[in-house]
Amino acid sequence: MTTAAARIRPYDDAAAPRALWLLLAAVISLALAMTPYGRFILYPFTLFTTWVHECSHALMALLVGGDVKSISILPDTSGLTRSAIPQFLPLRGLVTSSGYLGASVMGCLLIVATRAGKWAHRIIWIIGALMALSLVFWIRNPFGAVVVLAWAVALLWLGRHGKGPVSQGVLSLLAVQVGLNALYDIRVLFVVAEGQHSDAEAMQRLFLIPAEVWAGGWMAMSVVMMAGTLWLTRER
Repeated sequence: MTTAAARIRPYDDAAAPRALWLLLAAVISLALAMTPYGRFILYPFTLFTTWVHECSHALMALLVGGDVKSISILPDTSGLTRSAIPQFLPLRGLVTSSGYLGASVMGCLLIVATRAGKWAHRIIWIIGALMALSLVFWIRNPFGAVVVLAWAVALLWLGRHGKGPVSQGVLSLLAVQVGLNALYDIRVLFVVAEGQHSDAEAMQRLFLIPAEVWAGGWMAMSVVMMAGTLWLTRER
């Protein structure tokens, strides 16, 4: 005989805090974005997303057999990755597309990472270590070096000392910020001034397909990835 008690699902006391931190990070991010000074407060996180974007170009360049020369991160939150890659057109397209899509993938991975609970501080430490490595091998302009160094030191310190709610909060904020910035950066491509350089414009030169088509495709893929990630990681 099946009793009512037997059908009750065991309560995961860690599930609610994890979901709460992600929701709180989303509320804070959206609230700040609607204030006059919000963009200044969130400026470091925008630069973090730029680092993710440029490193995605660099990693894809290595995967297709190329060589990364340098990465620059600029005060206006733009960036530039210099690399030597094979002239095979599809490979060049992969490297060019990897920036915006890579940022979206990173946002999804960070959302998944927020479910790690007690491992959050270790994930933060790993991100900090990766930033330190990129500083050694790729970052070559002074402003970019200062930004990446500051982030690397902060994340390595948090990864070592900031356990518990602090790690959960920081990881959730990074996840939300990278996810939102990835989508926002793609949206901006639709209003880029004529002649201004962008990844979508570079794809247009490579494949003779309008930049708006590439931007729309990247936006659709990013939205699907984000929505799928949120659905799969939702608390049941």
